[in-house]
This record gives sequence, C-alpha cells and structure tokens, in this order.
Amino acid sequence: MNILSMLLISVYAICLWLYHYAYFYITEKKDVLTRRNLINNAIVSWFDIALEERDHLLVIHQLRNVIMSVTFLATTSVLLLGLLFGFSASSLPGPLEVGVYPTWLITFTLIYSFFNFLQCLRHFTRITFLIRSAPDELEAISGEKAEIYLAGLFIRGNREFTLGRRSMLYAIVALTWLLNPWVFLFLTIGMTLLFIISYDF
Repeated sequence: MNILSMLLISVYAICLWLYHYAYFYITEKKDVLTRRNLINNAIVSWFDIALEERDHLLVIHQLRNVIMSVTFLATTSVLLLGLLFGFSASSLPGPLEVGVYPTWLITFTLIYSFFNFLQCLRHFTRITFLIRSAPDELEAISGEKAEIYLAGLFIRGNREFTLGRRSMLYAIVALTWLLNPWVFLFLTIGMTLLFIISYDF
C-alpha cells in the first residue's frame, strides 16, 4: 500500500467512523447542545404526549412512514452491492491492490450501511410492539419511565438510520477515487465539513 492510499483510507475512516461515533458520543452528554441533542429532547416530549393522550396509532403510522424509507434504503444498498459484485468475474472486487482499494472501500461501506439499516428497523419495529404496553411493564425493563425507554429506542434507531444514510453518501463519494484520488479526498473532507456546519452543530 502506497502512502497516498494510506492517506485516503485514513481520512475516509476518520470522516465516516471516528467523527460520527465521536459526535454521537457527544450528543449523549446532557450539557452539550448539538442539533441532534435538541431533536432527542423533542422526541422524548413526543412520546410523553403520545402516551399521555393514548395516541398510539398515530405513533405507529408515523413509524410506518419511517420504516418504509429505511426499507427502501436498505434494499438500495443491497442492490448497489449486487451491481458492484456483478462487475467482477469472481463476484468479489479482487485481491487488495492499489487499483482495487476504492472498490473494497465502497463494498465495506455499503455493507456497513446495510447493517445499520437493519439495526434501525429492529429498534423501530420494537417500538410499534411496545407502544401499547403498560407503562409499568416498560419501566421494569430499564428502570426508566415508559416515554424515556421508548424515546431511547427511537433515538438509537434514528442514530443508526443516520449512519446508514450517510454511509451510502460516503460510498458514492468513494466512487470518485476511481476517477481521481485528490477529488475523492477533497469531496470526503468537504462532505464531512458540510455535515458538521449545516446539520450537526
């Protein structure tokens, strides 16, 4: 592996994985105000109102819309993987060589994206089952109030939805490595800065 490939993969890993896991760790701190932290507080109030007014069906319908979106994106990531594997005679990108690094990077990113979507679906569908449960039963699961427990499930699902969606965007950006490595580096850093400035903080 040459120095340029090491640099590109390192920057990509920092932007996609290190930054996002650090960001989600920060959002769990109560005294830090990020945009996601404010949204998380709103989600808790949403479940609080839904349980208080016994508006369970509305929550389920809203979740159904999100689940349809997650299912579509999960299917898309699998189709993109199939398309990627279809370009190779052995159905795999090939041995790790300089020209194949971008293909492997795209492959791993799409697989990572798909598994995040699966985890997201797991959390959201669990909410649809538990929303009608007795609050005392939900409190017995985690020792938290029912709305806090359900909001926690939604927040975890939303976090994985974000990781899955952004991973797909990073996989698309990784395609540019096949054209020019410097364009790939510029777009990876640029997209991460866009997330930081416009969406995260």
